Amino acid sequence: MNKKPEIIILIIMMTFLLFTVPAIAMDNGYARIVYNVRGLQDYDLHWNDRFPQGSVIKIYTEADGINHRREVAVDYVYIIKDPNSNIVDTVTYSNRFHDYRENDFATYSKNVPADWEDGVYIAEIYIFDLLNDSVMNKYYINVTSSYINGSSKPDIPVMSRADILNMSESERSKHQLSTTKTFYIDKYASKYPMDRFRIENIMMDMKSVPPKASVRISATAVNTFYEKGSTSVSLLFDNKSIDSRTIELEGSSSQKITFEVSSEIEGNHTVEIVPTGNNTIGLNLLADFAVSAEKRIEVPTTFVIKDMQIENLSVEPNQTVTISITVENRGKEGSLPVELYINDIPEETKDVYINFSIIIDVEFNITKTEPGAYRVTVGGTNISKIFFVESATLTPIEIKGGAKKGILEKERKPEFNLVLGLSILVVFIYALRLYLRKKIK
Repeated sequence: MNKKPEIIILIIMMTFLLFTVPAIAMDNGYARIVYNVRGLQDYDLHWNDRFPQGSVIKIYTEADGINHRREVAVDYVYIIKDPNSNIVDTVTYSNRFHDYRENDFATYSKNVPADWEDGVYIAEIYIFDLLNDSVMNKYYINVTSSYINGSSKPDIPVMSRADILNMSESERSKHQLSTTKTFYIDKYASKYPMDRFRIENIMMDMKSVPPKASVRISATAVNTFYEKGSTSVSLLFDNKSIDSRTIELEGSSSQKITFEVSSEIEGNHTVEIVPTGNNTIGLNLLADFAVSAEKRIEVPTTFVIKDMQIENLSVEPNQTVTISITVENRGKEGSLPVELYINDIPEETKDVYINFSIIIDVEFNITKTEPGAYRVTVGGTNISKIFFVESATLTPIEIKGGAKKGILEKERKPEFNLVLGLSILVVFIYALRLYLRKKIK
């Protein structure tokens, strides 16, 4: 059988593979201290890198750009050193895959022994890419040749770590990366939870609303640490950040974080609360709601008091004070009462008719004859402001409506007799000193 055509094809393939395909090397690698690993680039960071004896330390290590013609061969070497630079642990993980993955990872996991003393530990991590495209090109040529010649298929030419360490520095850098991670052994570390802050349980007060109607979105922030601290979150609306909050939490406490969103655009909308603070993890923080014009007739008339303004904070008796209440209707058109209270006593009520999504100012003109401090509130809200009625003559002023008396300014009279007596005493002492000085001379 004439094998010349096959040999010619083989030579052409060898020339093409050896001189036209560049070698590609590992391009990145990094390590993270974690407490949970679910897969490639899917892990939860450990917030303070402190571990007590008996706990489990985990170090996630990733290597990128390690696929060479559908073959992956990566070694991960971990060398753990104690505070005195003594080696206390060594582990090697060897990953071999036949697929198209470009990135690979390994996770060092260790139950911290009781004899590991408290202090700073260093993890030296070495990543070895044991393949490159050049050796894989030669391998495929050998595979082709073996099938043509009827010989056995060759093994994948995986290099050893020693082969890489014997390379020149420039060549070795294509196949070896190294990094270090610092962690702490601390017998008191059980006081430090894995995540200091946790944001969880997104909730919405409505899933379908008319245009412009507000949707309240909330989530619970938890401080799992025993000391006070702060964290922050952002609100994404249709993948765009529109608001943010920073909150302070007492140790081992929780607090609700609330946002409001609205849209004129009909259709489905997505909201997401994203943790932005340090040592903060988020769980189940994505939700959606729909905006529909048909919902206008379903939402009952709902007045929302947005603001209150008082024209003059200080007036004289019998002078009129204008109080303006800003009201928005977030439901279908209709009328509802707006109730004004002064010092917790009903002062005046106005029935107001407002169309859907309209904001108006409702004015109240109030006149008081007696001096005092008057606290103004609106029914069904926590909005509160104060105005004062003061006479032209300075007299004691008290809060009306049964509130405790509070004197704003007191009349003060000079103690004339005391001042006069002290003056005479000073003159007498001065005259006595002059007399004694003359007698001494």
